[in-house]
Amino acid sequence: MNKTNHPLRGILVGLGNHGQVWNNVCNAREDVEIVAFVGRSETSRQLAISEWGVENNKVYTTLPEAINSCQADFVLDVTPPSVHRQVALDTFAAGLPLLGEKPLSDGLVTAREIVEAGEAAGCIHMVAQQQRFNPLIRTARRLLTSDTIGPPGQVDISFAVPWADWPGTHYVTEPFMFLLDMGCHHFDMIRYFLGMDPESVHVISWNLPWGWHQGDACHVAVFDFCDGLKVVHRATGCTVGEKTSWLGNWHVDGPAGSMSWHENKILISHEHRANPPHLEEVPVDFDHPRHQKDPLLDEFLSAITEQRELECSGRDNLSTMSMTFAAVESAKTGRPVKIESLS
Repeated sequence: MNKTNHPLRGILVGLGNHGQVWNNVCNAREDVEIVAFVGRSETSRQLAISEWGVENNKVYTTLPEAINSCQADFVLDVTPPSVHRQVALDTFAAGLPLLGEKPLSDGLVTAREIVEAGEAAGCIHMVAQQQRFNPLIRTARRLLTSDTIGPPGQVDISFAVPWADWPGTHYVTEPFMFLLDMGCHHFDMIRYFLGMDPESVHVISWNLPWGWHQGDACHVAVFDFCDGLKVVHRATGCTVGEKTSWLGNWHVDGPAGSMSWHENKILISHEHRANPPHLEEVPVDFDHPRHQKDPLLDEFLSAITEQRELECSGRDNLSTMSMTFAAVESAKTGRPVKIESLS
């Protein structure tokens, strides 16, 4: 949480369903206050007034108008990926910090432009990769770095959700949005968990007969890392049966055993005949926050008040975007794609 005597004041850009989620999260905190709301459409602006209870004089049609009309400490961007560039450039031109929803952009060239603009302006820039703050993935990372199972040789991830099952959103209409929007969450978790970036990826994608997405909502992606490490990511975005958590189910194989998790359980096991069998459940290191977005806000707000580099920075997220767009390119071509190193 920020250490100032007053709440940090934010401008919320994007008044759709996810914008409302962010508004509710901010309203539940004492250290942040949304002082202006920006929506492109008249419908979204009126919904914010009638359903969210926002005052008329706090609603604006453009971000520059909002910036010029109020005193703000940061901007919160909850718009579709194609809009992120303009929001970022307007934010950085005003010298304000930016917390932007993932994915960083709808293209790698544009993502680089956004990051470089923020760095040139000296502005704090964070991308909302909230899953890497989950207590389970943080605990798993600690176990891996403490050499609990030795250097991993393979990671298998299974992910199944009824994703974006409401009509009329860009998630349903844009191609490869499941890879781009949900894939980038898991790909960022992979980078965080392993502490390294992959070298190439091969993706096969498809849609199920009953799928409600215009683009492919199912895939298998194989990421190749140095020293032969492979990560297999298998995902279904239009399941109507049993689903996994948003983290997915993970199984990590190492020379001294395996680590696996689903829901909120982490299991360490060794069952090869060379050693006595071992099965241990490891509790997560800390409790879940009030909302999964709260750790993001904690990190972002404290970085503003302390004027420091932060986790999930725009610069770091370029490597997640490189991983993601390479996966999309492989899905389009059906061939392995080399992942550009941005470190």
